[in-house]
Amino acid sequence: DNFATLLPAVEIGKGIYLNTRNFVRFQLSTSVAALALVAVATALGLPNPLNAMQILFINIIMDGPPAQSLGMEPVDPEVMSGPPLDARAPIVSSKMLKRVCAQAAIGVAGTMYVFWSELADGKVTRRDTTMTFTTFVLFDFFNALSCRSETKSVFARGWLSNKAFLYAVCGCLLGQLLIVYFPPLQSVFQTEGLYFGDWVFIVALTSTVWLADEAYKRVVLKGGSLGGAIGGAIGGGFSLAGMTGVGGAGGGYARVPAADNIKEG
Repeated sequence: DNFATLLPAVEIGKGIYLNTRNFVRFQLSTSVAALALVAVATALGLPNPLNAMQILFINIIMDGPPAQSLGMEPVDPEVMSGPPLDARAPIVSSKMLKRVCAQAAIGVAGTMYVFWSELADGKVTRRDTTMTFTTFVLFDFFNALSCRSETKSVFARGWLSNKAFLYAVCGCLLGQLLIVYFPPLQSVFQTEGLYFGDWVFIVALTSTVWLADEAYKRVVLKGGSLGGAIGGAIGGGFSLAGMTGVGGAGGGYARVPAADNIKEG
């Protein structure tokens, strides 16, 4: 054996194993959330919150670019400082299943809250399904962000360290915007244009699954404080918004159209 290549090979092997666990965690949490969403709506006697085409798009997100790009996460430089991996340990552990259920529960609760609120008039409209569909998709995006690492915050990993993930999420987000605002796709997916205030509300709600995971990594895994975890996540989010120019004065929920050519459905 060549010892000059032995350590790099072990490092790459550990990275592949950890990326596989992250991929599996994202797949399981999204699948459980999708199944639970339909099951809860059925149990409560509510209409199906998503139509067939919307579920198909969600499946593309689960098995498509965002999920695949988690396997391209760069190897953590500190991976070799940890203990050797147990070859007999299962990839899907009881601890992972608990996190999967927690992430899925947050997504289902938030999506059902939006669907229930929009269904106040007692009948399902295009706006109802569009709000519910967009909420679930953004929960998926934030969930994928939290699944980039099992133990480290996204701020420690770096926002731009996995460019494949960044491109995948941006591409799927562009697809979501086209589904919501592009008339031919609106007719296929049964959607209608949302207002800027709707997006502010949805982003604030769906980011809770990421904030909860950041808090878990800080408090449970690192032994830090809950306030520090939440404050760090929120502060980092504002820093990112400042760098990208996202956000502005006020985040009110006034229904200002996000595009001039929005047509009410």
